[in-house]
Amino acid sequence: MSVGTTGPADTDEPDSARGRRGFPRLLPPLLMLLVVGVGAALPLIRNHIFYLWDDTAAAGLPNWLQMAESVTKGRIPLLELEMWRGGNFAAEGVGGMWNPVVVAVAIGTYYIDNMAIAITFAKTFFMMVMAGGTYLLARGYAVRPTVAATLGAALPLAGYSLFVDGTAWVNALILTAFTPWLWWTARRVLHNGGSLVWVVVAGYLCCSLGNPYGLLSTGFVFLGVMVEAWVSGKRPKIVGLVLSGAAVLMMNVLVYLPLLLTSHVGYRAGSKTYNDEFLAPTLTDFMGMSTPSFQPYIVNFNVPYLTVPVMYLAWFVLPLLPWLRWRVLRERWRSLSGIYLFGAIYLLLMLGPSQVWMFRWPLRLIDFMWFAVGLLFAVMATEGLVRTHWRRRAIGSLGIIFVGAYLAWSDVPAQAHRHALSALVVVVLVAALIRFDVISRLGYGVFALGTLLVLALQVTWFPGWYNVNNYQFPNSRALIEERFAKYDGLTVQIADLYKVPPGSLLPDKAYQDMLWGNLYSVAGVESTTAYSGIGYTKLDEKLCAQYEGSTTCPDAWNRLFRTVPGYDGATFADLINARTVVVQNALTNTSNWTAPAGWHRSVEDEDSGLTTVWKRTDPPRFPDGRLSHVPDCVTIDSDAKTDRIDEKVRFTRDNADGEAKLTFARLNWPGYTATVNGTEVPVGTGFAGLVEVPLPKGTTSGEIELKWTPPGFTAGIAGYIAGGTLTLGLAIVPWLLRRRRPRTADAPTDIDTSSFADLDRTPEPVGTTNSAEGGVRP
Repeated sequence: MSVGTTGPADTDEPDSARGRRGFPRLLPPLLMLLVVGVGAALPLIRNHIFYLWDDTAAAGLPNWLQMAESVTKGRIPLLELEMWRGGNFAAEGVGGMWNPVVVAVAIGTYYIDNMAIAITFAKTFFMMVMAGGTYLLARGYAVRPTVAATLGAALPLAGYSLFVDGTAWVNALILTAFTPWLWWTARRVLHNGGSLVWVVVAGYLCCSLGNPYGLLSTGFVFLGVMVEAWVSGKRPKIVGLVLSGAAVLMMNVLVYLPLLLTSHVGYRAGSKTYNDEFLAPTLTDFMGMSTPSFQPYIVNFNVPYLTVPVMYLAWFVLPLLPWLRWRVLRERWRSLSGIYLFGAIYLLLMLGPSQVWMFRWPLRLIDFMWFAVGLLFAVMATEGLVRTHWRRRAIGSLGIIFVGAYLAWSDVPAQAHRHALSALVVVVLVAALIRFDVISRLGYGVFALGTLLVLALQVTWFPGWYNVNNYQFPNSRALIEERFAKYDGLTVQIADLYKVPPGSLLPDKAYQDMLWGNLYSVAGVESTTAYSGIGYTKLDEKLCAQYEGSTTCPDAWNRLFRTVPGYDGATFADLINARTVVVQNALTNTSNWTAPAGWHRSVEDEDSGLTTVWKRTDPPRFPDGRLSHVPDCVTIDSDAKTDRIDEKVRFTRDNADGEAKLTFARLNWPGYTATVNGTEVPVGTGFAGLVEVPLPKGTTSGEIELKWTPPGFTAGIAGYIAGGTLTLGLAIVPWLLRRRRPRTADAPTDIDTSSFADLDRTPEPVGTTNSAEGGVRP
C-alpha cells in the first residue's frame, strides 16, 4: 500500500475473523435499516399526512384498498364497473395487482382504518426493501459493509425518492425498490453461480407493477449485466440471462397487453415524442446533488421551481470526490462496465425530450441514475481516502460545496439563510468524515448521523411537495363510508377541485359533500368521479372530466339533463342511470333552479354549504342490472348481473323488422362480447361511450348475454404459462447438469474476491499522515 493513503490492507485474513474483530457481520445492514426507519418517520413530525399525498391519496391507496377487498373475497379486480372511467384495473395495471408483494402489503394494511398510518407503514417497508437491495448490490461489487450500508440508507432518503416518489408516486417508489434486487441476482448468476430463477422472480417483481418504467429499468439492467459478462470473459452466461429475460417478458404480457389494446379509447391514444422541458433537468442541476437546500428551477406543476430538493442525492458524494481513488474506475472497468452503461443510458434519457411515446417527464428517471452514481462512489470510497496534497483536496471540497450553495441561492435567493446553513452543515460533516475516514466505525457513524441531521433540516424546510395536490382527505375510511352513505346509486359529481374556496379543502368542510380521485370507491359509492391514468375520452368530453375526476365546465349540468337525440327523449342522466347529482356551487350554482323532471333537491344532504344535491324521485327501473335504455318496441322480462361484470337480459319484441338497440350504463371498454340467443352480435359504442347491444332482425324474443374479459387476456395467460414453464426449465436443467458432472468453480474475476481492511482500524488523522514524498505534514 502506498504511503499517504488509507486503502485496504493486503491480508489473507478470512472474513469471519475480520467480522469478529470489526463490526459484527449483520450490524451495518441492521443499522442501515434503523436509519431508514428513523428517516422515514422524520417527515411526520411536521406533516402527519406526508405519505398520503397527491396521487397516493387520490388513486394509489384507494386502488390498493379496492384490490385488497377483492382479493380477500376471492376475486381478481379486473373491471370495477362502479368506478367508471377509473375502474379498468386490467388496462391500468392498477397498483401492481399482478405483483404478489404489493398484494400482500395491500392486504396487510387493509384492516388499518387510518389511511395515513396504513400507507406510512407500506411506504416505509418499501424504502427498507430498496435499502436492502442496494446494500446487497453494493456488496456484490466488493464494497465494504459500512460503505454499502451508507449507500443503502442514502438512496431511499434522497430528495426525489423521499419527497416525490415517497410522498406522492408510490408505484414508482416500489419499482425503484425492486430494481437493485434484480441487478444483484443477475450479477450473482454471472459471478457466483446464482440461480436464474431468482433473476426471473426479481425481474417479474420489477415489471408486474403495471408501470412501463419497470420494463425500461429491467431491460437496462439485463443489458448492463450482459455487457459486463461479455467484457469479463463470461459470455456463456449471457444465454441464461437472455432466457431469464425472455421469461420475465412473457410473464408480463398479461400486465401490459390490455393497456396497449385499450389505450385508444383514452387520452393515452396517439402518444407522441416532443419536448416542452416539463420536469426535464439540466446538467447544471446535477451540481446540486450534495446541497440539501437546492430547489432547482425546473418547469413543473403550479410554481416554476420545485418546492422540494428533487436533485439531492447525499451530502457527502460531491464534496468527497477530491479524496477518492479514481484509478479504481479504470482498473476495474470490466466489472464496472454495467454501471457505466446503465448510468450513461439514464443520463441521456434525463437530458432528452420531455416525452418519448408513453414515457414522459425525464426527472422521473433520476433514482435510477443515482444507482449508478452511488455505486461508483461506493466502489471508490471502499478503498479509503487519499490524503496526499490534503490542502488542495480540502480546497476542492470547499469549492464544490460553495458551488452547490451558490446554485441553490441563484435559483431561490429568498432562502439565502437556508443555503448558508446547509453549506455549513455539509462542511462540518465532510470535515468529520475526512478526519475519521469513510471506512472506519466513526466514519460510518458520521455517515448515519449526518444523513439524519441533513434530513431533519430538509423536512423542516420542505414539509411537503406543494407543487402537486395536497387533497387533505379524511384519514378514516369508516368516517368516509359513514359520511357518504347519504348518496344513493350512481352519483355524478359536477365539481372542480381547484374551485374549492381557500381553506375549505378540509375533512370537515368540502369533504362533507364532495370527494375526488377514487375516494368514492373508499366510501362504497358508485360514481363517475374517479382518477384514471388512461381515461375514457367519450365520457370525459361530456363531463369535462380531468385526470383526478374534476369537472371543469359549468355546462356539465345542462349536458347531463339535456335530451339525447335518438334515445326516445332520454337524457344523459337517464342513460347512465344516475340517481344522485352533486353540484359545486362555485362552479354552477343550481340552488335556485327548478328541479328536472323526476328529480328533487335533497337539502338535508348539503352539509358543507358548498354544494347543491339532487336526487332522482322514482326507484330504478332495472335495479338488478345495468340496462338503461330500451326502445318502445322491446319489453324487458328480466335484467340481472350474473357476476361482478357479466349481465343477462331476457326480452320480447313487438316488431322484429326494424332496428333496435339496448343501452347499458357501462363504458364500452375493449373486451366486451355479446350474444343474442347464443349468436354473437357486435357490441356498439353509444352516447358518451356507453355499451349498446343490437337485436338482430327477425328476433322476437330471447336472451342477451353480455360478457367482458380484458383484451389480450388469453394471450397474456398463455405468456404467463410459457414464462413459468421456461422458469421451471431454468431451475431444473442446471440441477440436472450439476448431478451429471462435478461442479467446477467459475474463473475468478476482479470482483469475485476482495481483501477488506479491518473495519475497526483507525486511520491516521490529517496533519500527521506521511506524504508520498516523504516527511511528516505539520
